[in-house]
Formats: sequence, C-alpha cells, structure tokens
Amino acid sequence: MRILIVDDHAFVCAGLRATMMAELPGVEVFTAEHGDQALQLLASESIDVAIVDLFMPGAGGGFDFIQMLCESYPTLPIVILSASENMAHIRKCLDFGALGFVPKSAPKEMLFEAIAATMKGERFLPDTIRESVPEMARIFSEIDIGLDYNDITELLTNRQMDILHYVAEGRSNKEIARRLTLSENTVKVHVSAILRALGLKNRTQIGVLGQRLELMGGGAEQTL
Repeated sequence: MRILIVDDHAFVCAGLRATMMAELPGVEVFTAEHGDQALQLLASESIDVAIVDLFMPGAGGGFDFIQMLCESYPTLPIVILSASENMAHIRKCLDFGALGFVPKSAPKEMLFEAIAATMKGERFLPDTIRESVPEMARIFSEIDIGLDYNDITELLTNRQMDILHYVAEGRSNKEIARRLTLSENTVKVHVSAILRALGLKNRTQIGVLGQRLELMGGGAEQTL
C-alpha cells in the first residue's frame, strides 16, 4: 500500500509517516508540504490513497486544490484530514469527490479505518459527523446557520459573494447580470454553486442568508 500525506506542517507529515510505518505492514509513505509537490509525486508514483490537509496556505492548498485533485484523479481515494469540523467545509469536500473526512483531533485508529474504507471505494465519516450530515440542509435553512462572515467568504468566491448580496436585495438574475457585466446564464451557474456550497435549498434561503450577512457588516460593495 502506497500512501501520500499532504500537509504544510512538516512535523505532522513526519508524525503520520512514522505512525503508519510502525503500524501498517508493508506500507510506503510519501509526504508533500505543498500542493505542487503533491502533484509531482502523483505524476511520478503510483499512489493508493491520499491524505490531504484542507487548509494549506497559498495557491497550493484549500478548496481549490481539493477540487482540482478530485477532478484530476477521480479514481484516487482522497481522505481529508482537517482541524476544522465545520459541516459546510465537510460537505464541500464530499461534494468535490473526497471519500473520507477525519478531524485531526481523532485517534489514529480512525484514520486507519478511513484508509481501509476508502481504498474499498466506501465513504468514511466519523459517527458524529455522519449523524449530522442528513440534518445539514435543515440547519442551513435556518437564519442562524452557525457560520460567521469569514466562514462564508472561505466557501464562496468574491463574485459569488457579490451575487449573494444582490439576491438578498431581491434583484433578478437579469438585473444582477447587468450590474456585474455577466451573462444571465453565468449568474444562474453562480447561484447554483452558492446553493451547493452552503447546503441551501433555494433562492429564498440565499436571500435570508444575504440579509443576515448585511447585519454582520458584509456588503456587496466590499467585493466589487
């Protein structure tokens, strides 16, 4: 079994590698401290499963890297290992195609379970998270969705934040497209992406969230 660990903290990589080498017979462990280094290893080595930190700094990490990795290697089991247990973060990783999500606070046995499950093509989530996932849409549909302004700006692009605020103002896709110099179809695509990223069901819920953000001090003018 050949495992790739991607984490910008060298001591995390070293610790995980030592643990796996000691407890998983016959394992080969590769480590990368940046997304570019991980891609080089994936291009040159046959990897059975990748364990990836979610919030690595810079362009070589974060949601964009997770999405690119899932799209570029659709058959590679990817387990997200993160200090975050935010349900929106978890949902977004699963939507991209990650098969597993393990909190960094979890015991090592849970990570081993995740590796074994995902290598069989099974999705792995800790019991506490698995129990919460079916309730995510309901939780996010409430006014108090448990995310602050910074959480939401991590999940959405600047353009999507602009659109969210205009939806909250009650503007149509046509009006938003004219204001942002976009096609109406592009606005529709962004609206759909906002729904997926935040676990919302409809445009009305986007509007409620946008109005709540206005109360938090966020506005469309900040991102234009």
